[in-house]
Order: sequence, then structure tokens, then C-alpha cells
Amino acid sequence: MKNLYLPVACFMIELLLIGVFFLKKTIKNEETKLYKFMIFSSLIDIIISLFIFGIAYTVPNAEDLDIIVWLNKIDFIYYIFWPTFMFLYILYISIENNKDLYAPLKKILFVFDIAISLLSLFLEVKPYNVDGEMSVFGSAATLVYAVAILYIIGMIVLLIVNYRKILSKKYIPFYILVAFMIFAVIIRQYHPTLIIIPSILVYVNLIMYFTIENPDAKLVEYEKTEKERAEAASLAKSEFLSSMSHELRTPLNAIVGLSEDIDSYKDKVPEEVREDTKDIINASNTLLEIIGSILDISKIESGKLDIICGDYDPKEEFESVAKINRTKFAEKNLTFNVQISDNIPEVLFGDRLRIKQIINNFLSNAYKYSDSGTVDYIVNWLDASGSLQIIVKDQGRGIKPEDIGKLFGKYDRLGVEKESNVQGTGLGLNITKTLIDMMGGKVEVQSEYLVGSTFTVTLPQKIGSKEELERIRKENARVVDKLDYRGKRLLVVDDNMLNIKVLKKAIKAFNFIVDECYNGKEALEKIEMNNNYDIVLMDILMPIMGGEEAIQCLRSMPNFHSPVVALTADAMTGAKEKYKEMGFDDYMAKPFTRDTIAKKLSGILGDGKEEKETKKKDNLENTATINVTINNYNVDCDNKK
Repeated sequence: MKNLYLPVACFMIELLLIGVFFLKKTIKNEETKLYKFMIFSSLIDIIISLFIFGIAYTVPNAEDLDIIVWLNKIDFIYYIFWPTFMFLYILYISIENNKDLYAPLKKILFVFDIAISLLSLFLEVKPYNVDGEMSVFGSAATLVYAVAILYIIGMIVLLIVNYRKILSKKYIPFYILVAFMIFAVIIRQYHPTLIIIPSILVYVNLIMYFTIENPDAKLVEYEKTEKERAEAASLAKSEFLSSMSHELRTPLNAIVGLSEDIDSYKDKVPEEVREDTKDIINASNTLLEIIGSILDISKIESGKLDIICGDYDPKEEFESVAKINRTKFAEKNLTFNVQISDNIPEVLFGDRLRIKQIINNFLSNAYKYSDSGTVDYIVNWLDASGSLQIIVKDQGRGIKPEDIGKLFGKYDRLGVEKESNVQGTGLGLNITKTLIDMMGGKVEVQSEYLVGSTFTVTLPQKIGSKEELERIRKENARVVDKLDYRGKRLLVVDDNMLNIKVLKKAIKAFNFIVDECYNGKEALEKIEMNNNYDIVLMDILMPIMGGEEAIQCLRSMPNFHSPVVALTADAMTGAKEKYKEMGFDDYMAKPFTRDTIAKKLSGILGDGKEEKETKKKDNLENTATINVTINNYNVDCDNKK
């Protein structure tokens, strides 16, 4: 009876293991699927073994019974399939990057196992019984053991191929299997009737339970729900920030535009007005910078912040940064030292606007936290690594050692409770660090409290093309004074009359004949009456009919070919592509300047001094056709509303 002790104990363990596995709701994946087959295979193996031992102990000459022979043959089938499942498990976790191979190999192995199982049914099985202790030999047993060894060799090969994963916990069941199989071979030499293989399979199953990917379904569902909540909250916050930025840009457009217009009369207004206008422009730029930071954070959190590279003149760009900041530092009586190295290549390839944003953020930080002393702005070129080195050093308030780790945190403004006069959102350095990381650069901070701080930025850059730079310069050349659209008609569509006023003042030097309306439906009606506009500037969010619906109606008109530019406060990444997909020819974000509008108009209409090769026909027949068509579109659009 002693040969029954180990199988009975393993049977109880296997039942407990199956109960635990199936009572816990788990995620269905390939690993748990294979494991399920393994534990059932070993359970059936143990049950068959117990039947065989029971008959051997109770029936004389049991080894001669046919039922003993066939029970052993059936048992051999499970000896074939269990190592197959184990091999498939090792195969699955070993080819994570090439899972396409797994399914066909799995089918091939199952066909092979079925063939071997059928063959084993026709081969010889020789049970023998010594005082109730039964074992089995014969060609069927030899074949089954050979197949099992073949699978073990296959697992060893997979392990060698994936030697980098050799310490992975998922391979532990295989190590246990090999160790126990070696132990079983040794034991079998001294005790050939000791049935140990079913016990080995159960023990390996037990170890494997703790190593497979077997996540609790409730926990996974909870984590999924929490993740969705976090993503929804992040999306809501990003949408709020984007919406707030959008809403602030509209009134800011009026402030920037009217201030710029007042500044154009600087020789005709009192000195006090000029100074006030300058202050308004500076305040507008500060507000625009804050809105830009909010928008950048929104882009970062939504994964839409892009690095857009191009050829640029580094010395020109870095000197322009110095020029802009020099006046600001002088107003605060700070000495501003600029050192731009002569060994910087003439043309670099990178995102010049983001690099300037990084520099300006560090200079702005130095300006905010310095009351006296010197601010050094240094740019070097590191030949060895092909990188720009940007250093901003100040003699300001410095940073406490315990606060340096918080420096690049979102919304953190160190010492803000004592420095209420310091303006800003606390987003600048967080955005700056993100931009540096996205460019593959790094930033180092050295600071001593009440002595000063030094920020050193290293940004990898490629050498650019002089020819490409010249082409870009020609495209970006100042065109404000060159444009003359005398005789050309422009239609501006915006529900905000102040925005229309700003736009008309910005383009008054271009000599357009300007017409205006306040929603998309009015625009369609005006075009119906007079389809000879050379360009249409259209807002997006308007009552009655917005810009998106209006452009769809316009693009459906066979006789309307004028360019339409989306004029909107939407400044999110991808906005230009979005509006072009809607049907707009181009896109312009608010707030805009005269230079911005001039470049946009020049790109669409040219300089206005040459007549178009083909002119619009204004005869009555064409006009009648247009009227009928437009009326139909108005009906369609009204129905859509």
C-alpha cells in the first residue's frame, strides 16, 4: 500500500490547486489556457494511476488483466500531452516578438501528438507487479518517454536561444521539471516500482501557478476602471485648458491688434500714449506667453506636442533672443552679458522655435528671480557631440538644496509665498524640461541659495543646408510694405465685431475692398449675390451657422473657387491639418499681427501687383446659375441645422 501514499497526497494537492485556480476569476490568455490543460492532464494521470494501484493491490495477477494494459496506454497519452503543453508554454514566452510563429507550430505539435498517441495504442505494454507495487515497461513506454525527452530537449534549446531571459521567473517551472526528472531517473534505478512522475507533474503545476501571467480579473477590471477614470480626468483637464486658451485668445486678439495699430501712430500721439501702448503690448506678450504655456501643457498631456525641425541660422536666432531680452533686463538694471561662440555652424537643423522657447524660459526665470547683479547668456557649439550648449547664469535668489528636485515640477513656483510679485503659472520650467527631453538633450542645474543659479542645456543638432535656409528666408521675408491688393475684394466672416475691427485695421494698408458679415449663413447669402471675392477669412465658432458647416456648403458650389482661410483661436497641434481637411485653404490662429496676415495673404494671393491669368465672369447667365445653386445649398444647410 505504500506505493499509494504519494499519488493520494498529490491527488489532494491537485484538487486544491484546481479549486483555487477556477474559483478565482482570471483573465483568459494563452498562458492560463495552457496551464488549464496541464493541470487537468496531470489530474487524469493521477486518477488513472490510483485505479491501476487499487486493482494491483486487490486483484491477484492484476498485471495480466487487459484493463491494466489499456489504462496504462491511456495514461501514456497524458504523458505525451503534458510535456507538449509545457513546451508550448516555454515557446510562447520565448517568442514574444514573433507570435505569428506560435499558432502554426501549435497545430503541428498537436498533429504530431495525436499520431504518437495512436501509435502507442498499438505498441506493447508490459505491466509487472511485485507485492502490489506495479510498474510498466515495453515499446509503448519507451516511445512515450522518448517523446517527453524530446520535448525537454526542445525546451532547453529555446532557453539557450533566449539566454538573456534565463533569469526570468517564468522559466522556474522548467528548471524544477528538469531537476526532478533527473532525480526520478536516479530513483528509478534503485526503486523501479516507485511511481514518481505524476507527483513531479503536480509539483511543477503548483510552482507554475505562481509564475504564469494569471491576473485576478476583478483587480484587472478595477485597474482598468481607474485607468479610464484617470484618462477621462486628464482629457477633461486638457480640454478645459485648451478651451480656456481658446477663449482667452479671442479678446487678446483685440488687445494685440489695437495696440499694434496705436503703435503705428507713434509719431502722431503724445509720449504718454506711446508709453502706455508699449506697456499694453508688453502685458499682452506676457499674457500670450502664459496662454502658450497652458496650451503647451495641454498638448503634452494629450501627447500632441510636436518637435518640428528645419534649417535655421543659429547666430541670427540666438542674437534675436538676446535683443528681445536686453531691453527687458535693462529696465530692471540687470547687467546682461551675451556670449555667442564663433564656432557655431552657419546653418543648423532643428526646431528653432522650441529652442528659442527653452532659452527664453530660462532667461525669463533669471529675470523674475534676480533683483540685481549680472545675467550671463552663453551659447557654445560642442564639436565632439554635435550639440549646442546653452548656459544661463544669474546672481539672483538661488534655490535651496531641498527644492532643486522640485524645480521642473508642474505648477511649482519655489518660494512663491514670499514672492507674490513674481508673475507666472509655474509651467515654464516643466515645459522646458519636456522640450529638452523630446529633443534628446539634457539640463543640469547648479544653484546656491541667495547667491545665484546656473542652468546648462545640451541639445543635439544636425548641420543644416545653406540652400534650404535661403529658400526659407525668401518665404519668410517681410512683405507688409510690398503688398497692394487694390481692387481686390475680401470677405471677413466673424460674429465678434471687435475682431472684425481689428482685422480691418491690420489690413488697411493693403487696399482691399472689405466686406463683412457675422455668420456662415450671411456669408453664403453675400456670395450668392456677389461671387467675386478674391479671398474669404472665416471664423469657426459662430451662431446660426459656423465656419465648419459654411465651408462644406461653399465647397459644394461648382462656381465658387475663392480661397477660404480659417480664422480661429484654436492653436492646438494639428489644427492646420484639421481645418484643411474640412475644406479650408489655410489657417490662421488668433491673436495675429500684421506680419502674420501679410505672410498668409502673400502666400495665397501673391504680392497683388500682377493680374490673374483668368478673371471671374460676371455675366447675367453665370450669375443666374450661381443664384439657383446657392439657394439650393442654403436650403440643405438650413435642413442640417
